[in-house]
Amino acid sequence: MKLSLRSLESFREIMRMGSVTAAATSLGLSQPAVSRLLAQLEQELGFRIFDREKGRLIPTPQAVMLFEEVDLAFVGLDRIAMLATNMQQLDAGYLRVVAVPSFAEGPLVGIVASFMESRPKVQLLLDSRSRPSIINLVSTRAVDCGFGKLPIEHPGIRVRPLVIANTVCAVPGAHALAGRKSLCAGDLAGEPLIMIGQGGDTRNRIEEAFREAQVRPSIRLETHHVGAACAFAGAGVGIALVSDLLARQYVGGGIALVPFRPKIPQEYVFMTPAGAQQTALTDAFYAHCRKSMSTRSR
Repeated sequence: MKLSLRSLESFREIMRMGSVTAAATSLGLSQPAVSRLLAQLEQELGFRIFDREKGRLIPTPQAVMLFEEVDLAFVGLDRIAMLATNMQQLDAGYLRVVAVPSFAEGPLVGIVASFMESRPKVQLLLDSRSRPSIINLVSTRAVDCGFGKLPIEHPGIRVRPLVIANTVCAVPGAHALAGRKSLCAGDLAGEPLIMIGQGGDTRNRIEEAFREAQVRPSIRLETHHVGAACAFAGAGVGIALVSDLLARQYVGGGIALVPFRPKIPQEYVFMTPAGAQQTALTDAFYAHCRKSMSTRSR
């Protein structure tokens, strides 16, 4: 069965708008033209999709079922058109981005704002997810790009460098250690600590620093979010060991950021689906992010 795309589009608009007249206006066609397209579709299908009652069209159960599939198909066509726009233009299009909440609410705010200011026709969807969800969304091409931290070993993901941050201690502002130039594991002996990302690479390196100093960390609270760790540090629960890149936004919340020694770098990267041709808009966004972050880290 070969169905006319134009007749399916007319059917979709009738279902969405509720009448032939409204559908015709939406499509920029005459009412008789839309009626002809509807009649053509019913002939192609071989069954009636609307009942006529006193000049009104009443969708049949078959019409309701058909509409769900037709609408999904046209959403897919819209995405194709959007992708084509993104591939052709740098100053317009639609970009789907994903990052962990502390990254989306922190360094990305100014970066995204300046990117969109320079490209007023760009639309951007910014989603906040956990690290495993981000990896899944990027590798399955459900988003255009995402932000993460090394190590990332996934065959479906391509990584490009962004910025290297340092590990710092988020110390309650009134604490005696808040004024120090740096802190090591020995300085934190007996201090209640707030730790992030149990089992992660950065957490393992922090624990290794404590083992080398022969200090047993007194872990008071565990979390997976930098924002939560800094909030609890500001409330006096303990000292949090966090990324300075993500913790800077919380300095006004009653904490001081003191460098941890020895240095434990945390490398952030820009992720895109492996094996997929990147759009010009995605590449422009990466270039903007890298330039903005390198400027901030100086």
